Amino acid sequence: MSLYHVVMGNPSRLFSDNDKAVIGILVFFIILTSLALLFVLCKIYNLQRDEENLLNVEPIGSEVLLDAYKRKIADEGRLFLQEFQSIPRIFSRNTVREAKKSCNQPKNRYVDILPCKWSYVNTAGFKESKKYIAAQGPKEETVEDFWRMVWEQQSSIIVMVTRCEESNRNKCAQYWPSPEREVEIFEEFVVKLNREEHCPDYIIRHLSLTNKREKSAEREVTHIQFTSWPDHGVPGEPHLLLKLRRRVNAFKNLFSGPIVIHCSAGVGRTGTYMGIDAMMEGLEAEGRVDIYGYVVKLRRQRCLMVQVEAQYILIHQALIEHNQFGETEISLAELHPTLGTLKQRDPGNEPTLLEAEFQRLPRYKNWRTFNTGINEENKKKNRYSSVIPYDYNRVLVKLEDESSHDQDDDDDEDDSSDEEDEESTKYINATQIDGYWCQRSLIAAQGPLADTTGDFWQMVFQKRVETIVMLSDLTEGDQEFCSAYWGDEKKTFRDIEVELKATETLPAYTTLNPSIPLSSLSDGSSRSGIFCALWNIMDSAETEKLVDVFQVAKALRKERQGMIHSLEQYQFLYDAVEGSFPVQNGEVKQPATAPAAAADSIHVVNETKAEQPASATTATQQGAEVVKEAVESTPLVAGKEAGAAAEGKEDEAKEPGSPTEKTPLEGASNGPAVTLEV
Repeated sequence: MSLYHVVMGNPSRLFSDNDKAVIGILVFFIILTSLALLFVLCKIYNLQRDEENLLNVEPIGSEVLLDAYKRKIADEGRLFLQEFQSIPRIFSRNTVREAKKSCNQPKNRYVDILPCKWSYVNTAGFKESKKYIAAQGPKEETVEDFWRMVWEQQSSIIVMVTRCEESNRNKCAQYWPSPEREVEIFEEFVVKLNREEHCPDYIIRHLSLTNKREKSAEREVTHIQFTSWPDHGVPGEPHLLLKLRRRVNAFKNLFSGPIVIHCSAGVGRTGTYMGIDAMMEGLEAEGRVDIYGYVVKLRRQRCLMVQVEAQYILIHQALIEHNQFGETEISLAELHPTLGTLKQRDPGNEPTLLEAEFQRLPRYKNWRTFNTGINEENKKKNRYSSVIPYDYNRVLVKLEDESSHDQDDDDDEDDSSDEEDEESTKYINATQIDGYWCQRSLIAAQGPLADTTGDFWQMVFQKRVETIVMLSDLTEGDQEFCSAYWGDEKKTFRDIEVELKATETLPAYTTLNPSIPLSSLSDGSSRSGIFCALWNIMDSAETEKLVDVFQVAKALRKERQGMIHSLEQYQFLYDAVEGSFPVQNGEVKQPATAPAAAADSIHVVNETKAEQPASATTATQQGAEVVKEAVESTPLVAGKEAGAAAEGKEDEAKEPGSPTEKTPLEGASNGPAVTLEV
């Protein structure tokens, strides 16, 4: 018989201390491995999810670009929204560890927009061996880092797509010297302002950059600041960004480093400009574009590039603008030979290049509503049913009792909407027109009727008009073009008293001394369109040494019906500019500067030769230049035009009723309207 002796003891004594240490290490590694595996699986899942969300969007050929846009913008832009929302805002493979370091966090302008680069300065988004650097707008504490980046990357061009302050919010520190200081020192970097050129949509600054710690020579840096991006939304005119691109490319050379592009966050406007520039290259090189694929590529390198759907659509619109209309800008130095080429007619009676260019002008037929002008009570206030001001930019004339209380206030209102408060304003057939320097700085008005002269002077008084340009006689032949809105001495029109102080007769025009200029012919479009066009073209020629007759005519057609409606008018614009800038000894001669006009009286300039045939250009060009000089220093109203000018408007005529569908390029004007400036 066998006996077994069982001894009960503490189980922990079965393992030595070494065994417990080994087990603990194994458990730790198992947990660590599990966590690492879980992290990898999550990363793989996120990467797969990012890729699965992407759509298979085919590149678009240039010949179907407009059709593709129309298809995507239909149904309130459903396809555009679907494409844009399928692109991940942040790709999971991107790491932002460097940007999240405590020493770097104060350098980030926005906590949710960080660069995915390991060496920290807030830059990202390179294409074609570092063609671009996308950066946030420098903060005060990062200006030195910004210039160090420019120096190290040997960048010679900086594109700034924001203002330093927008809507009372700081968007970017001023990292360049002001004209008053000329030189600023940021630690070891010395920045000098050599020259500054101001244009309506951009400012070009020529800078010199020196590093005090290096013996190398100073470097030239061109700083181009785009100033016409609205506080909210996107620019309403895509061609402005194409114009910016031309300015930037004019300064590129073989030795330039990456182009530095920044807005405030360095993603939305920055990505939009990069998308337009890169896709323009693709369109010119291959005849097709992959906008969707390029935005995906940008997002892989920097989060939120092309930040909102409107910016994604704007890239398409800019490419369509170029594809449909081409490049129509001409430098003054090339004006004369280029115009000769445009007018040259090849054998076979084919249209000249100038005729083909005119035929490409969009008609914008009824693209906005004009409900106010076709109301029964207002129909009698229109000289012609074919020229009615659009609601969105018609001149608002306040009722007399209200205007007397509001004269000390800013009487420029945000009237960008097509709907107006009919109870607080009265109707006049007049349109606010954008000038070269200021939006809505011109007024194109029909010649007053006998019943509307009081409203006309109310408009002149309320809008503080100082110059009226009359482009017709009161009657021509047996037709009245304009009712007399002044008397031989003193005359009262409702509550406005008008006194004729002096009459001066000159060979080209008559000035009545009884600043927005008011241009007036009987319909407020035909001759007024020519005048407004020349006003803007001449300003551009004198400021930028560039003319773009096509874009000026296109803009006027959008603003008022009947503007630049004939080939003769279009060619006249070219001829007038050509005559104003003659060539002497192989160089273009600049016109003489006009003397300043008095600011305490209203000037009525009567010029009746604006529609002479294009063959008789010399006298007409001189007259056009004299008229512009006479009103150069004051704001302008343009408008009373001849009834004969209504001929040839069959393309612009309309039937009262609902306006037609917007043209493809007109859906993106989200920016705030800039009211009349005087």
